[in-house]
Amino acid sequence: MPVNSKASTRFTRLRGRAALFGLMALALLAALLAAPPARAQAPGYTQVSAGYYHTCALKADSSIECWGLNAEHQSQDQPGSFLQVSAGGSHSCAIQNAGQAGRGPAYCWGTSYYGITSPPAGDFLQISAGNDYTCGVTATGNIDCWGESTYGEAHDQAGPYLEVSASTYHACGLKPDGSVHCWGWDSAGEVADRYGPYTQVSAGGHHNCAIRRDNAALECWGAGTRDTGLFPNYGQSIPPPGAFLQVSAGALFTCGIRADHTLACWGYNFYGQVKQAPAGQFKQVSAGLSGHACAISDQDEVYCWGRNDYGQARVPVTGGPAEPPLYNFQGFFAPVQADPVLNVVKAGSSVPLKFSLGGDKGLKVLAPDSPASGTLDCDTMEPADDLQPAASAGKSGLTYDPKSGTYTYVWKTEKSWTQCRYLSLQLTDGTEHRVAFQFK
Repeated sequence: MPVNSKASTRFTRLRGRAALFGLMALALLAALLAAPPARAQAPGYTQVSAGYYHTCALKADSSIECWGLNAEHQSQDQPGSFLQVSAGGSHSCAIQNAGQAGRGPAYCWGTSYYGITSPPAGDFLQISAGNDYTCGVTATGNIDCWGESTYGEAHDQAGPYLEVSASTYHACGLKPDGSVHCWGWDSAGEVADRYGPYTQVSAGGHHNCAIRRDNAALECWGAGTRDTGLFPNYGQSIPPPGAFLQVSAGALFTCGIRADHTLACWGYNFYGQVKQAPAGQFKQVSAGLSGHACAISDQDEVYCWGRNDYGQARVPVTGGPAEPPLYNFQGFFAPVQADPVLNVVKAGSSVPLKFSLGGDKGLKVLAPDSPASGTLDCDTMEPADDLQPAASAGKSGLTYDPKSGTYTYVWKTEKSWTQCRYLSLQLTDGTEHRVAFQFK
């Protein structure tokens, strides 16, 4: 999750340890998809978890179905019987159904780095997968964590605890008295303990949100509080008023379920993860670690919206699995950088957009009227709904270089542009990739 330059650099360095992880680092430079809400019905779902580039859901038959990026096998379906599932960075974890009500051993799959897929023995009551680590509440009420712990995010915590929420580089636990204890990287005050009392807590990118016990109102702290000027500041810690049943803090945004079972999302909306939240009645929501969200409706349907460059918001069709994207988009290359960077260019200049699809897929990979551009708020990165087809420099349009394995589209900007703009690259497999520009 590219929440700031330090986190982005560290994430890229870690992923560079293997070839596949190198591709994921390039994917951090990919712009993001604002996908319309999608849903699946039969056979029904009981819980969903949005990770970085993949999603996992618990089905009514207690098996697990996953979709999205599968470079480390983190999106492999699990046919066993489970009680809960949690999608993390390049791994997923679940609690197995061992015949004991509400508890069972932890099981993880995906990348094996840092011992992520080797959970400790014993039964767990609840589990939460973060970026490169996982934490779970044991049957005795302690919190066991395993995986990478550069900032102390995977340190065990002596109980008793009722629940734990693991995010990128910090985690928070809820105690029986309703207080919250957090640990890990404290970049914006997100590790500060809170006393509530609360009934639920959720750790996000660099912020947290919790539901108060007395009035069910939300309290958030860390990055995104406009009154303190903390960075990154997109209002992800400024919740709407009213009572809430559940809250989920994501990368730079937050979603919650109101007392009337409707969805509310706030914060960063470059991918549509805030304003494209579907209408209807819901019983659980999960805000992802990079820009998409998913929710379970009162009819046991899965809805996902927001970033979808790896199919993480492409919900399985009724009666069948989710189809992965046709192209292996591997990110934009220099001189362009993707979100949250505003690329500064001269108005009227030609901007080369270079990207890879994992090989030569021909020149008919762009959707009709793609690329297109629209205006963008320079401060909030809020895109306007005014997309217009982009103009190419010269007559070549899209080209492919077999030596470098990259596509190039040279975008001709207009001299009159003074506002910030975003460019939308839509492919014929239904994915969209965005990048932002500021003109001088």
